[in-house]
Amino acid sequence: MKQAFVFVITLLTASFVFASVQENKVLFETKCGTCHSLEKSLKKTKDLMAWKRTIKRMNRYAKGGIHETEAEKIAQYLASLGKPKTPASQEISKEEIKRPDEGELFNFKKVRVDQFIDPSVCGGCHSDKFEQWNGSMHSKAFYDPFWRRATKLFFKEAKSKDELLEMKACIKCHTPLGFRSYLISSPGDDYDKLAHLPAQGIFCNWCHNINEVKHIGDAGYEVAPGGGEEEPSTMLGPLKDATSDFHPSKYSELHTKSEFCGLCHNVSHAANKLPLELTYDEWKNGPYNTGNPETTVNCQDCHMRQRPGFPSTGKTERPDNPGRSADNGPIRKHTWTHYFVGGNAIVTKLQGSDVHAKMAIERLKNAADLELIKSSSYKKGGLSSIEIKVINSGAGHYLPTGLTEVRQMWLTLAITDAKGKTIFKSGSLDKNGNIDDGAVLYHSQLGNKEGKPVLNVAKADRILYDHRIPPKGYLIEKYAFQIPSDAVSPFTVEAALKYRSASQSFAKALFENNTPSIPVIEMVSLTEKIKF
Repeated sequence: MKQAFVFVITLLTASFVFASVQENKVLFETKCGTCHSLEKSLKKTKDLMAWKRTIKRMNRYAKGGIHETEAEKIAQYLASLGKPKTPASQEISKEEIKRPDEGELFNFKKVRVDQFIDPSVCGGCHSDKFEQWNGSMHSKAFYDPFWRRATKLFFKEAKSKDELLEMKACIKCHTPLGFRSYLISSPGDDYDKLAHLPAQGIFCNWCHNINEVKHIGDAGYEVAPGGGEEEPSTMLGPLKDATSDFHPSKYSELHTKSEFCGLCHNVSHAANKLPLELTYDEWKNGPYNTGNPETTVNCQDCHMRQRPGFPSTGKTERPDNPGRSADNGPIRKHTWTHYFVGGNAIVTKLQGSDVHAKMAIERLKNAADLELIKSSSYKKGGLSSIEIKVINSGAGHYLPTGLTEVRQMWLTLAITDAKGKTIFKSGSLDKNGNIDDGAVLYHSQLGNKEGKPVLNVAKADRILYDHRIPPKGYLIEKYAFQIPSDAVSPFTVEAALKYRSASQSFAKALFENNTPSIPVIEMVSLTEKIKF
């Protein structure tokens, strides 16, 4: 009797389970049967939580046509169709993709484009972050017209094996997905044929998948991608309590530190290892890196706190940015901004983002200070002098930083007497936009094997000259001049520190007849009168 009772209960339970499954199947077919977006997803096997995320995402597309309880049942049905299987690896091992003649350049795991998610999808839940990123130099890393034309020119000039190797490295950082998926390997390839997603440059799903540091600089990291929009990867970031119904989330200490930025913002020549850009090292060896986590100012504390009206440099306040990290998330005391603004006011402008261009100008105007150091006496007919102290009061790295043989920061000086007569002048531009030869220019100069100056990074073999200002440091520039006997006291000293992302002559070489005018930004100025 007892066995028969157990049999009946088991039968009823099985019938109930079968009925539930059938009910859930009908519900799925009714609610989801016409949604073609599910076709790709249905070819996969997922666990219950993954199906819940998928159904919730699809419901968003359907503008809320599925009730929460219905979504739960549909997810249960889909999960019951089969247990998740571990897909056969489609990645090529490191050993297979190594190029014996190219060393570390290809020493990474290959990825596929379909493993990543388009930034616009991320914008569905992180609309503020998406709008901040969209138009930034990160988003335009591959579309940057200066970078495109310069790399094409430099690649054309490259002749030796080492020079060609260095040009490939340029692609590695500016379209990491394109490079690591082998869709593009050098500036010799057609940029316009690169697929949409890898052409997005440094995008959301790429940065938030970086999970392993192999070495600082030269893109020395690995990523842990997922299965695209249908099977999102675990998103790594600075929040310990982040949750999402779309993707798994996990706290990453790496994403809170300067080392994360240093993965790309330290660049050496791919062949001869000559340091080309050392922004991270400049920070690491500078005063903002105190060695104490409580007092250290990381890259993010300036570049990911900035928003319009708040330049957030070393000489300004860096206030919290209250708000939501996700549109439906909790209000937080601080959320990191994603404008990623540096000093480039030309490319962002050309690419249609006035906001980013204005913020670049705002950052430059809060990066430095000037002081006038007077001589003990000034007399007519005699040789006199003044000194200008140029102070890096706002940047956590050298001023300027990055590819400084292309960028120009220089000091202008004009001395006039009470009647407006020019006594001394330096740093002015000629009719072609070129700085006069005697101006004080803050930059580095690369040289080739013969010790001759070169602009092409592929041909660089040494650094001939480096005149820049370290963080919280200064340089003093001395100017000597003659005070004419007929000069009228007092004379006026006007000095200014100016910046532009590239020289006008270099822009002319790249763009020829369609050369844009490179904006000159006055970072800081002073005006003082001296009696004699």
